[in-house]
Amino acid sequence: MRQFRPALTFFASLALAACGSGEEEEAAQPATVSVRVVPAAVSDVQAWIYAQGTARAYRREFLTFASAGRVAYVNPNLRVGSPVRQGQVIAYQQPDRVRADVANAEAGVASAQAELTAARAAQDEARANLELARVTFERYRILIEQNSASQQEMDQARVQLEQAEAGLKRANAQIGALRAQVEASRSQVGQAQVLVSESRIVSPINGVIGRLNIEQGQYFSPQIVQTGTEQGALRTIPALVIDPAAFEINVDLPSYYHRQIRVGSEVVIGAGQAAPRAENTRSETVGGQGGPPLPIGEYEVRGRIHAISPSLDPETRTFEAVIRTTSGQARLQDGEFVPTWIAGPNQTNAVVVPLDALRFSEGDGFVFVVGGDGIARERQVVLGQQSGNRQVVLSGLRAGERVVTEGRQRLTDGARVRVLGGQPARRASGDE
Repeated sequence: MRQFRPALTFFASLALAACGSGEEEEAAQPATVSVRVVPAAVSDVQAWIYAQGTARAYRREFLTFASAGRVAYVNPNLRVGSPVRQGQVIAYQQPDRVRADVANAEAGVASAQAELTAARAAQDEARANLELARVTFERYRILIEQNSASQQEMDQARVQLEQAEAGLKRANAQIGALRAQVEASRSQVGQAQVLVSESRIVSPINGVIGRLNIEQGQYFSPQIVQTGTEQGALRTIPALVIDPAAFEINVDLPSYYHRQIRVGSEVVIGAGQAAPRAENTRSETVGGQGGPPLPIGEYEVRGRIHAISPSLDPETRTFEAVIRTTSGQARLQDGEFVPTWIAGPNQTNAVVVPLDALRFSEGDGFVFVVGGDGIARERQVVLGQQSGNRQVVLSGLRAGERVVTEGRQRLTDGARVRVLGGQPARRASGDE
């Protein structure tokens, strides 16, 4: 038996060497990564243009007194946020002086009208005297032709006619002067009434009190109102009334968007909206056209483009677009800074992938594409625009190719993968 011991030892060594080689090969093979994939789809995609602006009530009235004076009355039932009716008095200054001015002006009108009435009576009398003088003069002219009156009587009739004509001219001139005086007196009444109205703050619209910066007994001077900035005006103006039924948002857009929007374009407005989930956002957008971070149906505040400026700002090369709200106004505050997304051109037959499939490195986008061999390949892609939770891929990917949506963080180029719950390729019908 001893003669076979070396042979057994040799074969045992071979067996052990073979086992060790297999373990090393198994250890050298890369681990398989479990991933989920979806096929790149073909879809029609709505473009969105992002902009920011300040929401202002479409109708907002800054109200002030025209002259200095003590504030005699402030409606005790009104405060910031209180509703007001058109024509409702909010406050007024001490009224005695302006009311006296109105009374004096009205007395001047009455006096001028009385003089005008007397002048019209004198005018009627002058017309009657002129008519009598003409008849008398004509009668003496006929009598002279018949040698029945003297030349002296004829001359006297001519003088009376001339005097009557001059009297009517004076009466007409006086009428004209008195009419002008009446109009001047009425103008004074109007001016005095303007002073009365300017000594009162009356709401010109139905709305709510946005600011109320006066108190009863306070002395007010128009010089304290700071009109240089809106912030200064809001702080110093006696009262601001807004109508919250509609808001406007002015946004400035780069010149190259001018042909991509039109009057009537739909707008979604992110006012008072809950913060989007992290997986639904991306830090950068292509060309500023990233879509709203939340599904469109979750936005309560909507609007449309109301006006588009045809001219560019010479310094910023931007143009102004005016958005007017159509719904959700109750969620807006006057002066609120809001993000907006304006509907742009609709892109048809675009290759799209979920945002979950995208990764970024130094600003470049890429995806992991899984082929039929179960190997994940890193693929750089050129991105178009974002719409909801989908991203347009302009180049670098074909429709139907499978992209990894879960498990990307563990992948490297060339990694072997195990696909979990793969989905067949399909054509997307619209925004998710």
